[in-house]
Amino acid sequence: MKQKPRKKNKVLLPEEMFEEHYTGKIYGQFHEQSGVFNVYTNEMVVAGLPYIELGIVSDDENDNDGRLFGLWEKGILIFKYKNEKYEVENYSLVQNIFSRNTGILESSIMRDKEVIILGCGSVGSLVALQLAKSGIGKFLLVDNDIVEYHNLCRHQCGISDVGKYKTEALKERILNINPTAEVVIETTTVELVRKDVFDAHCKEGSSVIVGCADNRSADVYANSIAVMYRVPFVSIGFWERAFAGEIFYYLPNKNMPCYKCALGDGSELSQRENSNRRIYTNEEDLSKVNFEPGISADIDFVTIIGIKIILDILNLGTSEYTTRLIDTLQQYTLVCNTNKTEIGGEMAEIFSYPLQITTSLKVNFSGKCPPCEYL
Repeated sequence: MKQKPRKKNKVLLPEEMFEEHYTGKIYGQFHEQSGVFNVYTNEMVVAGLPYIELGIVSDDENDNDGRLFGLWEKGILIFKYKNEKYEVENYSLVQNIFSRNTGILESSIMRDKEVIILGCGSVGSLVALQLAKSGIGKFLLVDNDIVEYHNLCRHQCGISDVGKYKTEALKERILNINPTAEVVIETTTVELVRKDVFDAHCKEGSSVIVGCADNRSADVYANSIAVMYRVPFVSIGFWERAFAGEIFYYLPNKNMPCYKCALGDGSELSQRENSNRRIYTNEEDLSKVNFEPGISADIDFVTIIGIKIILDILNLGTSEYTTRLIDTLQQYTLVCNTNKTEIGGEMAEIFSYPLQITTSLKVNFSGKCPPCEYL
């Protein structure tokens, strides 16, 4: 006979409730199969995480409602549920979430960094959640689209998010990782974001703009903003069917060409499609569309490399941090998912082998670039 797993009979309690000798109602989630009560902090409740009223912590020994019941005895908190004693394990929200990043990424530094993500689709959603897991404390999310069923095979959100604006859905996902994060959303296109929003979020030395839209023109505009505010810019884009992707970064004060100089004029270096979001929907006759967005595994592989570059950029000048890629990769990098012509066409043959990552491509100033007049 199959043996059932033993229940934990455990209450996970925020450490501030111990420090304050808390009494009153508690909120969170109960996982009956494992027997674990996850008690939320105030930040989790304010962040809008789904919760239920779990029980009461009190100095009164009478448990009249059948819920989890806690009692302070000589400074020690004891919990019971259905006449069974539950072990108490306290946690610190920030320390426990990011404790295993210590020595690799310094949480205290990452909390003060901000990422402005322009485009919250398959690329932007992965960028946001990976950076949230890395401890980034501030986000500005910009997108005017909603989550639809056809997005789900590539997006980080799920069925319960269908119909929500991508900015709203992604904000919820970020706060589900780190409820203390500051997440501001602008449900519009980047061109319509007000100047005072960029004034508030583009901070020299602590911010980076990430272009995750599905066309070059949006990245040209985004990099011009980065030039004006003297903040770094990273673009992550894809070629047809995501058989390859391209990563471009710009650092202020480094005499680097901007995106328009390097690629915005349709340079021969780039085969990135200048697509429209409508191509991602089934409103068009797909037999007449020559751009396919690619599978999640291919999109994610390229995006993860871009995320590592973003982390390197955010930690430039941090003595405790060891750079991953930026010392090796050039300002413009191509990443090959496959060199099969059946997927990428003739252009796929420029790559010597699958998973090739270029390290030698160079980009230059165009000589006639309005954004670079700010340099």
